[in-house]
Amino acid sequence: MIVSRARLTTSDIPEATAEDMIALWSSRHLYRLAIRPVDDAPLELTSDITTFPDFTFAFGDNSPIAVRVSAEIGHEDDVYLSLVLTGGGEVSARNWANENKPGDGLFHWSGEGFVVRQPQRSRIINLRLSVDAIRRRADLANGRPLRRVALNHPAMALLRNYVGTLQSSDLSHVTPAFAAATSSHMHDLAGLAIGANRDGVHSAQTTGVPAVRLALAKEVVARHLDNPKLNDDFLSRQMGLSRSYIRKLFAGEGYAVATYIRRERLLRARRFLSDPAAARIKILDIASLHGFDDVSTFNRAFRRLFDMSPSEARDEVQGED
Repeated sequence: MIVSRARLTTSDIPEATAEDMIALWSSRHLYRLAIRPVDDAPLELTSDITTFPDFTFAFGDNSPIAVRVSAEIGHEDDVYLSLVLTGGGEVSARNWANENKPGDGLFHWSGEGFVVRQPQRSRIINLRLSVDAIRRRADLANGRPLRRVALNHPAMALLRNYVGTLQSSDLSHVTPAFAAATSSHMHDLAGLAIGANRDGVHSAQTTGVPAVRLALAKEVVARHLDNPKLNDDFLSRQMGLSRSYIRKLFAGEGYAVATYIRRERLLRARRFLSDPAAARIKILDIASLHGFDDVSTFNRAFRRLFDMSPSEARDEVQGED
């Protein structure tokens, strides 16, 4: 499996001692964490972890805790990024400490491990990235272990939204090419947030940022397929981008915006027609449910794409039963 997913919850944490180590499989090594509650607060923790070959991200929600990340995974080839949504606290290592507060994105790297202390309930997105990939995109020559970037920084906002899109996506059949491209786009955005060098800016502007924006545009389309007013103007207003830029994003994949939207509506409609639970729903209502305000238009478009009418598609499925 190219992409793996796991969930760490309170029940996974041994009760015998606060220093017991929790092991989670990563693509390159074991995550080893010592987790304990702060100020005797009842321990509550949920973390959904997604691991690609070159990066990992985790959505966490926890009670007040302290986490010691051992040197075994604090490798010098890793960069860590914490996006604090609520709560937060402090991240520290032997020679540095930094407050991590809501609205912050904190990049840090240390080959000696580090400690995270969150004295209040927190919601945080954590990422592990490749320092080699970051170095190709950003200037890390001064060796500073910390870079703070506000979450409203354009690159950070894109990165956060991209992670959210990946979190909600079905990644069970990801191809190596998709995984490699996703990793490249993720590191492009991180490089921009830290402060990209010339190569990093070029990579981000030509591939990374457009690819991420296209992925986010497709997510907006998927959420609003039932809206008859879904079009390039709608996407422009939702994403804060010009209509011409939106059109350019889709044109890069060979689609006009309207063509892509109609195709996605028809694909979803066909899946709906194959659902036995929808067998008694009229074609007119199915057209309306999928953003078509005219059943004749729906029928013509359906036939052009699938070489059959909606009724024939339904009959075909029923005939297989």
